Amino acid sequence: MVTTPLPSYLEGKTLNKIEKNKAAKDGLLVGSELETFARLGWENVDPTDVQLRLKWYGMFWRPKTPGKFMLRLRVPNGIATADQLNVFASIVARYGDDGVGDITTRQNIQLRGVLLEDLPEILERLKAVGITTLQSGFDNPRNVTGNPLAGIDPHEILDTRPYTQALQDHLTNHGQGNREFSNLPRKWNTAVAGSRDNFLLHNDIVFHPVEKDGVLGFGVWVGGVLSSVLNAYAVPLNVWIPLDQACRMTGVVCGLWRDNGERSKRPKGRFRFYLDAVGVEAFRAMVEERFGPLAPDPGSVFNQQPRNLYGIQPQKQPGLNVAGLHVPVGRLSCGAMQELARLSRVYGCGEVRFTEDQNALIPGIPDHKLEDFRGEPFLQRYPLHPQGVAAGTVSCTGSNYCGFALTNTKDQAMATATALDEALDLPQEVKIHWTGCPNSCGQAYMGAIGLTGTKAKTAEGMVEAYDITLGGSQGDQPSLGELVRKRVPKTEVNAALKDLLMEHYGATPKAAAAPI
Repeated sequence: MVTTPLPSYLEGKTLNKIEKNKAAKDGLLVGSELETFARLGWENVDPTDVQLRLKWYGMFWRPKTPGKFMLRLRVPNGIATADQLNVFASIVARYGDDGVGDITTRQNIQLRGVLLEDLPEILERLKAVGITTLQSGFDNPRNVTGNPLAGIDPHEILDTRPYTQALQDHLTNHGQGNREFSNLPRKWNTAVAGSRDNFLLHNDIVFHPVEKDGVLGFGVWVGGVLSSVLNAYAVPLNVWIPLDQACRMTGVVCGLWRDNGERSKRPKGRFRFYLDAVGVEAFRAMVEERFGPLAPDPGSVFNQQPRNLYGIQPQKQPGLNVAGLHVPVGRLSCGAMQELARLSRVYGCGEVRFTEDQNALIPGIPDHKLEDFRGEPFLQRYPLHPQGVAAGTVSCTGSNYCGFALTNTKDQAMATATALDEALDLPQEVKIHWTGCPNSCGQAYMGAIGLTGTKAKTAEGMVEAYDITLGGSQGDQPSLGELVRKRVPKTEVNAALKDLLMEHYGATPKAAAAPI
């Protein structure tokens, strides 16, 4: 087996089993073996390579569907071209009902049903349209997120696209693999805000555009985390940097954690644990030692709440519009991806954008094409104006595919949204986040209402259930949800949500609604 010399930052440290496997062989090294893996078949490959190291190339072993992998792409800032979407669709087309694409809460795409034997060819096809999967999973820097309206936003302070792309290139060595960031204590999330309502405080490092002495730069926030053991929003580092220093600052902050973070107790490996142990002021001093003299942050200004991105909205370019479509729980079939690509070409600029709420935007639609666009049958299933509960629903993968999930989140989230929208009128969109396990991929604690999958003991035995949190927000006074109900059986979830929506969010029963 190809092995890796022990990095200096691991010398003398107590390593857990996963850390020992990473130290023995860096995940990037399996790149030279992919053709061999494809030829041998997953059953005949070292299980550690299959179940762990393939994640460095975006390929995730799914115990729920043995042999049928999930492939996670990198789509910086959530922007894909029509050509790229058609390639995504063609990849999953051969897998029948197993082949779907999911929009993630990182403005990204995950393809499901992928076979290991196809991986080398798939990676070449993705490369040909400018997409990489490298370092998209496990203890690596994840997809870099930004303002979904970047470059077209009438209210933007900064076009995030150049910075999200530069950060991806820096963290992945332009898609070739970057050993500086390929063995982190846990995952690392990076984000660049572009407007006052582009809330990204759940990330490990966040760059907010802010002026200092008449010069636009970035205020730096650090330490956001949503996990099974800790949930916290990022805090200001009290650092302001020129715009062209975002990559360097990311390398310094991430590098300090890489060198000093927890490697023995994996649940405490996330960056926020290290930041809390050191303290923000002491950590700032450590950053300054590596980075050089730091200017204080004048402070970011936030809007009260995020904008609603649904419907037709004018771009800052006169005569052009962006259409916000609802994608139920972020799931796209092969045909839906192809249709999105077609609509973006026929009506827009040949581009589709993904949001952290798992929806899609089609920019560049001229005024004179809007009437025809509104008449497209596709918008019946992926509407411009979804009903209130569906509009705010976000869901992780769930137990259909994920081995960690304790509940079938996507299916229940869709069914619940339908039932509640038939029963209730909502005065405004309410963010309802579903996650199938405490790892919180569905970002439950950020939701006005959050549901975290668990199990409950009933007279019928153990059943799927949810812990319910209330009060999460991403506004100028951000808050995390607080636990209000524990182990609610899935059959009682609809009634519990109905009560919460009526009591806290102004929902009222529809006159002819059937009982929940």
